[in-house]
Amino acid sequence: MDPNKKIVQTELETNEYEVLLSIAKKRNMTIKEAAREALRSWNALNSDLSDDPLFKIKPVPFKIKIKSSEIKSFLYAKTYGKKSRTS
Repeated sequence: MDPNKKIVQTELETNEYEVLLSIAKKRNMTIKEAAREALRSWNALNSDLSDDPLFKIKPVPFKIKIKSSEIKSFLYAKTYGKKSRTS
């Protein structure tokens, strides 16, 4: 076993186990894979994001000033090569 990995073992009620087994089968996964994915999701949902560098990024100043109400039309006009109201 990889020394950087830890084993987690728990007990489930029969109905909880049956739900886990059913979902794992539907997704063509083992119980181990399904439990690992569930724990990763739980960790992500319950983690403190205050130290996450993604949330510390400062806004980038843009060269074009645009009103928030015109963002959609500006973006889609640029995507499809049409002229936007601000160009």
